[in-house]
Amino acid sequence: MKDRIGILLISASVVVAFIACRYATAHAKVVSGGVYFTPGPECENHIVNEINRARKIDIAVYSITNKKIADSIFSAHKRGARIRIITDRTMSGGKYSLATDLSTAGIPLRRNRKHKIEHNKFAVFDGMRIVTGSYNWTRNATQYNSENCIFLNMFGPEYSMRFEYLWNLYGD
Repeated sequence: MKDRIGILLISASVVVAFIACRYATAHAKVVSGGVYFTPGPECENHIVNEINRARKIDIAVYSITNKKIADSIFSAHKRGARIRIITDRTMSGGKYSLATDLSTAGIPLRRNRKHKIEHNKFAVFDGMRIVTGSYNWTRNATQYNSENCIFLNMFGPEYSMRFEYLWNLYGD
């Protein structure tokens, strides 16, 4: 009897392990993306690559002073991509901020009005792909700071819903 129970438990363990591996493999395909750290150009370069290929871009960031990222936003706008930006009201008026330049170019931009600071750091590309993490879209973040960014092919709808909420909350 004990032998049969042992065999049954081993068989059940094998089945559970098989299902777990299948789930993890399927889940890993959905989560594909990348994780990058600064200082270094990886976050900046991957954000620029996503901007360059997207047709719809929603950006919620604390600050934008990184010229390479801003230039890719300008280029995307010129090629007809739909772009919206939410940023912090205090940081957008900073000496090195490119927020006013982006807004002047015709890119819809809203500054927070309801929260003490707008400290999000995420973007949604084509409603599906996201970048998030501690990485500020600034030159200092790329060159000097210890920060991170993660790119995921999931959670696009959840981040899009949050962006819409903030966009409406900070509406003109």
